[in-house]
Amino acid sequence: MLPDDLIGKEVVDLLGKKLGLVKKENIIIEAGSGRVESIIINNDNNKYIIPCNGIRHIGSIVVLIDNAVNFRV
Repeated sequence: MLPDDLIGKEVVDLLGKKLGLVKKENIIIEAGSGRVESIIINNDNNKYIIPCNGIRHIGSIVVLIDNAVNFRV
């Protein structure tokens, strides 16, 4: 997946919890391929680091991930 596939979309987990929006500066890119390695979401209370294998679906508005508890730092 490429960064433009994610930027500006809301991250929601399988339980319906909204974590926040994906921002360009919060995307970790693999140096060789230019593909997304992980995304970082900061909200008021928590920080989440979500690897690519934690993303279940990328829609037109949201990025659906596994349970957010698994990615809280």
